[in-house]
Amino acid sequence: MTDRRLHTTCAYCGVGCGVEIPRSGDRDIQVSGLADHPANQGRLCVKGTHLGEILPLQQRLLRPKLAGKTVSWDTALDFISQTIDRVRTETGPDSLGFYLSGQLLTEDYYVANKLAKGFLGTANLDTNSRLCMSSAVAAYQQSLGEDAVPGCYNDLEQADLVILVGSNLAWAHPVLFQRLQAARKARPQMRLVVIDPRATDTSRAADLHLPLKPGTDGRLFNGALAWLADNNVLDTDFIDHHTQQFEDTLAAARHHAGANWAALADDCGLALVDLLQFFDWLTTTPKTVTAWSMGINQSRSGVAKSQAIINLHLATGRISKVGATPFSITGQPNAMGGREVGGLANQLASHRGFTETDCNAVTRFWNAPNLARKPGLKAVDLFEAAARGEIKVLWIMATNPLASLPDANRVREALARVETVIVSDVVTDNDTLAYADVILPALAWGEKDGTVTNSERCLSRQRGFLLPPGDAKPDWWAMAEVGKRLGYEAAFNYSGPAAIFAEHAAMSVFESAPNRQFGLQPLTNLTPREYDNLAPSQWPYDAEGRSRARLFGDGRFATANGRARFVPVAPAEPDAAGKQLRLNTGRLRDQWHSMTRTGLVSRLGQHRPDFCLTLHPADAAERDLLEGQPVRVTNAFGRFVAVLALDSSQRRGDAFAPMHWNETFAAAGGVARVIPPVVDPQSGQPESKHALVSVEPMSISCAGTYVAEHLPETLARGAVWFKRSLGAQWLWTLFYTNRTLSDISEHWQSVAPNTGITLTDSEQHWFQQASPSGQTPSYWLGLSDRQRPVPDTDWLQQHWQNDEVSLEDWLTGKPGEANPRGDLICTCYSVYERDIENYLTRHSEAGLAEVQRALKCSTQCGSCLEEVSGLVQACKVAAVTVETA
Repeated sequence: MTDRRLHTTCAYCGVGCGVEIPRSGDRDIQVSGLADHPANQGRLCVKGTHLGEILPLQQRLLRPKLAGKTVSWDTALDFISQTIDRVRTETGPDSLGFYLSGQLLTEDYYVANKLAKGFLGTANLDTNSRLCMSSAVAAYQQSLGEDAVPGCYNDLEQADLVILVGSNLAWAHPVLFQRLQAARKARPQMRLVVIDPRATDTSRAADLHLPLKPGTDGRLFNGALAWLADNNVLDTDFIDHHTQQFEDTLAAARHHAGANWAALADDCGLALVDLLQFFDWLTTTPKTVTAWSMGINQSRSGVAKSQAIINLHLATGRISKVGATPFSITGQPNAMGGREVGGLANQLASHRGFTETDCNAVTRFWNAPNLARKPGLKAVDLFEAAARGEIKVLWIMATNPLASLPDANRVREALARVETVIVSDVVTDNDTLAYADVILPALAWGEKDGTVTNSERCLSRQRGFLLPPGDAKPDWWAMAEVGKRLGYEAAFNYSGPAAIFAEHAAMSVFESAPNRQFGLQPLTNLTPREYDNLAPSQWPYDAEGRSRARLFGDGRFATANGRARFVPVAPAEPDAAGKQLRLNTGRLRDQWHSMTRTGLVSRLGQHRPDFCLTLHPADAAERDLLEGQPVRVTNAFGRFVAVLALDSSQRRGDAFAPMHWNETFAAAGGVARVIPPVVDPQSGQPESKHALVSVEPMSISCAGTYVAEHLPETLARGAVWFKRSLGAQWLWTLFYTNRTLSDISEHWQSVAPNTGITLTDSEQHWFQQASPSGQTPSYWLGLSDRQRPVPDTDWLQQHWQNDEVSLEDWLTGKPGEANPRGDLICTCYSVYERDIENYLTRHSEAGLAEVQRALKCSTQCGSCLEEVSGLVQACKVAAVTVETA
């Protein structure tokens, strides 16, 4: 660290980027990438670049609340501890539940696990990380003997063949994608294969895109194993000396894939030539990395699919070598750290399970005679138990299960039935908070202090640089205070996060199993100052305390006998869709999870401003659906409403919707409402990619846009609305099914907050009104019964409350017009689609580099590079086509 800059870690995905900020203590800051952090090497994606904009105290929870009333911390904590003590006595420890988050720091996770599993005696503690990577965890454990990712990010750059499976890396982990693309540019012989039913920015950058039929990933990789065996590409020496159960696994793979490659290609929905090209590259490329993410894990057979990938790498000896490894890419910033301290219901701390040996070791280390000695309920099962009335107290931290767990309506029933729901959060408004009996204000990024571990096992410090607002406290502190009130003063008397980390590190080496990889040996005796200055490093460490980037390089694995296990698998495939559409869910480039933070940043809301359901035009035509109209998406579990988007690259029979919108940002939002509670039987991870849904149009009588600080009830009544930030104001998109324009405008004018200037046409097909400049509250309203008013939000933000802009300009100009610049491409520099097209029209010979120099697009965070490149290429193709014609 320097005297003027403070180093910390990004709050978003599992890449774990280092960032640096000025030591000002101000909430108005500019962040930059940390050049010497091993994860990002100075790079940041668009979300990380805008981290400084999530710090203002908008919608912040600042005081504890009990039964809706503001109370002191002492009152809230006394109530929690007394309630837990009473319930544990009356109905037993298994009537207590904890639901955590990969947003927590390792120190928070550690104290929560110690309190619940060690001293309350319940293992009913799980995490939303169950929803993103638990299938990979289970596969690593059963095959390698431990939840230990064997490779590192450098392998992606040093491989000759990179296979991305079920991962839109360009949007979900942009910095890793930037590193990969830089390596490909430096070494053009590198090949990239993307296996994904969807056409994405990632697949468009690939040398080969395999748009396989959803759910057939396992069959494809079993077929690949059989092909490699037939072509004598297996590493028989490695198999013989370092693995077990290979013959049964190969036999199962042959049986599952079949003996006919044309039939396999057809079953997977692939062209035979593409299948054989993929197999040929696997055959001739020893340095292969296979990286997978949610498209594999979020499946009823996610463990088996992950295992099929690991089987392939074990069979070829492509594991723990430079540029050769199976690599599960974690979704959340501290999902890995949570796994290290037992954040999953089937784990104990330090990669221990619930064996008698492990339970006894943990009991001795914690001096915890009440230790839970059997696995607890995994996330979906935990909320199902709550819905049956079996969970009496449920403590939810840093997550919004109503927006993320499957079958949201059942989750709603569960929360309503739990006697005492405790929610620790940073915001005043989300779906889950409405069911909380106790609300605790937690610290947010920039305020809290601790550690996180990224996807490549790199442990980094997340440092607090802002004073806690109001009465907000660290999550670990709240849990430790409850532990003290329950009589466990000595066990929870921590002076700060450094003391918690020291205990965590000491536990990692306490009575460790002979082949266990996880251990923080050099970090067990850190002083508080050394903890404050801790530099990023990967576990495990060698005898000299140096990080090891790759595991199992000596061919010895974390199993009892040191041999990796092949596991025969035949992954189950999802139900046939029939006349329904198969809904796939995923991330957008500029948003994060349920938009608690990114939803506050207006710039991040402009790349994909609407909550959209994307269909192939032919699927839309069959259902009489029109682009831009709201559609109702339904199945037996529930429904949500989204705006229809059409994309000819979308696979026929499939639909796609982003995971981010929830009831805070959409009146009838979120995809969790229609996701069935189907889980992998081993990992408990929900199948979030394969919901079968029907899509029908909504008949709209009027549509509108409203810009202000709050949406009045007059406009909210009867509306399906979507909300996004414009900075100081919010923009609501309004659709009405049973209210006419005249009804809405008449009611509005009777209750409008101040006298504004109004315009309408003679036939009254549209209506606009804006408040006079300088008056409070300020607003702008546009309504139409012909088409949806789509304002130019850049113009709106620039001229909002600008005395030089007359109301007539407002009402007749830009706000009510559809944005003439097209889609926002570059968030950092506000470069739109038309900007790039117009530049290329004027400079027909220009390429990507010239566009970047002139407009600066894709030159800061780089997240939009593939979109800019694709648009440049499309314009050139269009120009050639016109010239030829």
